[in-house]
Amino acid sequence: MQGDCNLVLYNKGRGFQSNTHGEGVNCTLSLGDRGQLVITSSPGFTVWTSGVAANAKTGKYAAVLRPDGEVAVYGPAVWWTPDFRFGAAGPGEAELAAIPTVDNLLLSSQVLDGGSNLATRDYTFVMKDDCNLALVKGGTSVLWQSGTAGKGLNCFLRLDHLGQLAVVSDHKYKTLWTSKNVSSEGDYVLILQITGQAVVYGPVVWSTSQAK
Repeated sequence: MQGDCNLVLYNKGRGFQSNTHGEGVNCTLSLGDRGQLVITSSPGFTVWTSGVAANAKTGKYAAVLRPDGEVAVYGPAVWWTPDFRFGAAGPGEAELAAIPTVDNLLLSSQVLDGGSNLATRDYTFVMKDDCNLALVKGGTSVLWQSGTAGKGLNCFLRLDHLGQLAVVSDHKYKTLWTSKNVSSEGDYVLILQITGQAVVYGPVVWSTSQAK
């Protein structure tokens, strides 16, 4: 979000811009509860919006800078671990506005192998070698787990195109655990957020590649 009120994505491709140069002052970018990006100028009028899909559902959404250099909006949230912060109001609070640029994402069709993890600040979401999927704080405190320790061999975590997470044993590809929340077909993302919650958002409702 540039100082001239233009929203710009710089990447190795064609990039993206909202073409709102000079159309406002002290502009801010927000993400609405139906997946729309909104540029607002002081004292509060809308300069630009990415629009709302006809079938968009109200909920929590996430804007993600993907490894391919494009920005995509996923949502609504279809699954999440409990929020262990005292007095927390759930995923998608204002604190989530700045997700750090670390390995905290798993996209549809990607897998998290045994011994690998997603990480952000003090939290890791780890697929352990014993086949247990766990949310860990500070490297030692287990906040949540799938309860699948010792139930398989060479396990991995997979996110499919229905927004479902599954812990799968490499031995006969037996499914040991699923998140059970199956949604519509599309592209989803698992985000380990700075609050310590692991949340699945999707499908994609807008992206810079589609907007070109």
